[in-house]
Amino acid sequence: MKKGKIIKVTIGFEKKSYDLLIAYLITHGITSFEERDNAIELYIPSAKRDDFLVSFMKDFPKGNAELTIEEIQNKNWNEEWEKSIEPVFIADKIIIYPSWKKKEISKYKGRIKIQIDPKMAFGTGHNETTCLVLELMTKHLGKRPGYLLDYGCGTGVLAIAGIKMGAEKAVANETDEDSIENAKECFAANRVSGRVKLYRSPLEGVKEKNFDVICANIISSVLKESMGIMSDKLKPRGKLFLSGILREEKSKFRKVLEKQFKTIEILERSEWIGIYAVKK
Repeated sequence: MKKGKIIKVTIGFEKKSYDLLIAYLITHGITSFEERDNAIELYIPSAKRDDFLVSFMKDFPKGNAELTIEEIQNKNWNEEWEKSIEPVFIADKIIIYPSWKKKEISKYKGRIKIQIDPKMAFGTGHNETTCLVLELMTKHLGKRPGYLLDYGCGTGVLAIAGIKMGAEKAVANETDEDSIENAKECFAANRVSGRVKLYRSPLEGVKEKNFDVICANIISSVLKESMGIMSDKLKPRGKLFLSGILREEKSKFRKVLEKQFKTIEILERSEWIGIYAVKK
């Protein structure tokens, strides 16, 4: 990126507006952002500031978010950002690390190591929802997980984890082009490309069925809409690992989930929950 000014946008939001805000950003092609406590931070070129503000104020419901705009001097943000990325340790079984930390984590023996270089896609291991799904998988996936689907895969971290935990093969789907490219790179870096079939399509475009496991870390509204098709694609007694659900949504979400699935365990972290369930 050239030197000069860039715009840091901080969007403060109420929890009830989270799904709406994420959907807005993704719909408008903004897939690179960081989540803070009740806020999202993103960077845009200075020249695009006015277009972004006009679009946001026009399309996003008033009162559901608060914008803060800060003009800052551009610099080598990749270098600065890389300094802040640390390996993520999950349940003393999994380590997710960027390539520049490979030597650092080599001392840890007997753990599943997953290399993810954070770019444009969601699922670096640094967010609570990814950690929740992975922690549940370490507890319940079993020694022979079988056939796995990573629904809305982002970086593909859940498919990679499934393969490294013993799944024979996996399917992953994603609709965002940047995420697709990132997932391909992650599959190659972790040497699982030959065992993961990747679709650029919504879930309805995935032809395969009879999965033993489905993992999904997506906003709860999408999970609710997809509950029927996830059930159709799972074998009887198939395992379902979910996150992207706010803690305050737990009761309502379970009512939808338990029409077709039996909840086995729920983990909570910060404002999020992760769910392990089995198809009835």
